[in-house]
Amino acid sequence: MDKFMDNPWFVRIIAMSLALLLFFSVNHDMNKNNNQSKPNGMENNEVETIVDVPVEVYYDSENLVVNGIPNTVDVTIEGQRRFVEAAKRQRDFTVFVDLSNVSIGDRRVPILYKDFSDKLKVKIEPAYAEVSIQEKVTEEFTVEAEFNNNTLAEGFEADSPVVDPKTVQITGGKETIEKISYVKASIDAGGLITHSLKQDTKVTVLDRHLNKLDVFVDPEFVTVTVPVNNPRKTVPLKIKQTGTPLNSTIIKRIETDINEVIVYGRTKVLEQLKELELEVDVSKIDKTTELELPLTHPAGVNKTTPEKVKVKIVAEKNSEETSLNIPIESKGLAEGLDMEILAPAEGAVSIKLEGNSEELKKAVEKDFEVFMNMEGLKAGEHELDLQVSGPQDVKWQLSTEKAKVRLKERENA
Repeated sequence: MDKFMDNPWFVRIIAMSLALLLFFSVNHDMNKNNNQSKPNGMENNEVETIVDVPVEVYYDSENLVVNGIPNTVDVTIEGQRRFVEAAKRQRDFTVFVDLSNVSIGDRRVPILYKDFSDKLKVKIEPAYAEVSIQEKVTEEFTVEAEFNNNTLAEGFEADSPVVDPKTVQITGGKETIEKISYVKASIDAGGLITHSLKQDTKVTVLDRHLNKLDVFVDPEFVTVTVPVNNPRKTVPLKIKQTGTPLNSTIIKRIETDINEVIVYGRTKVLEQLKELELEVDVSKIDKTTELELPLTHPAGVNKTTPEKVKVKIVAEKNSEETSLNIPIESKGLAEGLDMEILAPAEGAVSIKLEGNSEELKKAVEKDFEVFMNMEGLKAGEHELDLQVSGPQDVKWQLSTEKAKVRLKERENA
């Protein structure tokens, strides 16, 4: 054993083994330290999409008009995380379309980018744009106000709208300008209109199919004034009595505190309106009464002055009574016969009259006739209906409805 350890090769092998062990141990620690000093995943690739990136356009803006370039695009970048994060945070790159050397017409052009790190892969979506390059022209157009008369409240009318300024300068591609059919300023009242309007309104440019055109308008807004009025007319007030008054009540007259009314409404309605009718219901009237009644608005009329009318209903109770004693007469008695009234006694009836005082004064005895119809009767006793002829303005009632008579032939006949 001592001889083996004294051998110089043994010492050399041991030294070499220790040296290799020390080398691998140190190298492992260094690699471990290096890995721990870097952020996790820093060296791994990462993919991010930046949305709504503005697109710049390079072209002769003084003489040309370009349509079809998207306002924004989405940009997808791929690379080491530190480069991706820097691009997202700083956004110091540019997305653009270069039309500096492109002629007039329809073209398909690429959407380009610059100022990205060369460590990143970049993808633009969309990658191309279909553009229309036209000669730039400016023309003057008259603005037409657009107003919906259906938004007017009942009874109101609108005069022709006034636009200020009346004309605008429209700039765009020559082909687009040639498509212009309508230049409008629309009024949005936001509800029923009862007064004049004045509104700043954006000008809209449309083709004949009512498609909106991409043009520049100067000025972009115009002032639209819509004069709104409420025409009026003075008409007579006509009283219309409705209903039947309570028993024993007579309506003598109906009076109002005014004879004319101012009505407000559309011109065509007022031209045909000759009077305004006020209905007065007397079905609950039993004495002279004063009321305040609202005026009813006919179709197309939105207002009256006044809105209510004071009404006086002059009524009179039909409750006075009087009685008359009327002798019974005969009509149609055959020749050769004599008549004797058996009942009622004394050959007369009492008649009770009911009516107002003036009518009762007129109802005197001569206005009434009570009689029996004797036609066709022969000798003997008969019971007959009494008939009355008299004024129609009063109510009457007989004390009896029938009479008994005896007919006898004359002795000298």
